[in-house]
Amino acid sequence: MNLQEATYSNSIGEAQLEAEWTDPDFDPDQDAFYYARVIEIPTPRWTVRDEKFFDFEAPDEAPTTVQDRAYSSPIWYSP
Repeated sequence: MNLQEATYSNSIGEAQLEAEWTDPDFDPDQDAFYYARVIEIPTPRWTVRDEKFFDFEAPDEAPTTVQDRAYSSPIWYSP
């Protein structure tokens, strides 16, 4: 990530994820729910991009990066 230029490169991680997971404590007689979580690579925060575009200086306490997260819809199991 280049904060001076407000750019980043997606050079880590995968563009597509596929996995198989098994719950070692699964009990077919018990209700359960599962969901997946993902985390994106860090990117420049909008304040950094605005600094570059409008040529101004943000306050020192302003965050410079953001790392978004996502959660799937729950997968419910009911016996």
